[in-house]
Amino acid sequence: MSGLCFALPPSLGAKNVRTLARQFAAILYEAGFSTVVPVDSYETLERRLLSGEIHAAWGPPMVCARVQEAGGSVVFRAVRYGASVYRSALLCRSHDDLKIEEVGSIGLRRLRAVWVDPQSMGGYVMPRHHLRARGIDLVQAFEQESVLGSYEACFEAVMACEADVTASYANARGVGYVEVCKEEAHHLRVFAYTEECSNDGVVVSPVVAGNDDVSHRLASLAANPAHRQVFCAALAVDDVEVPPPDAYRPLLALQQ
Repeated sequence: MSGLCFALPPSLGAKNVRTLARQFAAILYEAGFSTVVPVDSYETLERRLLSGEIHAAWGPPMVCARVQEAGGSVVFRAVRYGASVYRSALLCRSHDDLKIEEVGSIGLRRLRAVWVDPQSMGGYVMPRHHLRARGIDLVQAFEQESVLGSYEACFEAVMACEADVTASYANARGVGYVEVCKEEAHHLRVFAYTEECSNDGVVVSPVVAGNDDVSHRLASLAANPAHRQVFCAALAVDDVEVPPPDAYRPLLALQQ
């Protein structure tokens, strides 16, 4: 099989994704992928994977879950700081005295929330599920919910007082907004943490998931120490591992 296409998600921001695409092109070419493309949303990524237009991708957990449910496969899962799972952290401005117990309380202010993407676990699914699990009515809690496409855009919106609440991924190293916002990170603070889910992964389209050649090409890439190092460094992960067969499907139950 030739002419394979590999896609990258938009979660790190458009500029970073374009840079990653260039870095990936060389090593993926040797693995038989002739094209590396950035996509503008998780919805587009999922749709193109399901149709077979994209043959494999670095996908967020929810895209991995949905594509796997449709017959695709997740061949690798990211390992960051020794862990293959992560959480989400709910954020507000550092000078805001907001407490999670107050979110959605009748008589208190309704909030403006900004999220990464409806299929982003850390930036949408987990924080909203966490609030619902605490009995919070999201319609009551938020006067406005917007999707901005990247963590960076969401953090900037809250710091600029254009929104009140957002979410960040959180792992063994710390909470992602600190790394993204750098010297501006002190303008934000965490007011709640969610449960855990599997990290991002390399997901293969159901159109080619049964093709051993595609899986072999990806396995060969990971087996080459030099390629594996470039792959992991570009995606800011320590390593990749083969996930358990049921690592992603349970995530589908968290959506609403």
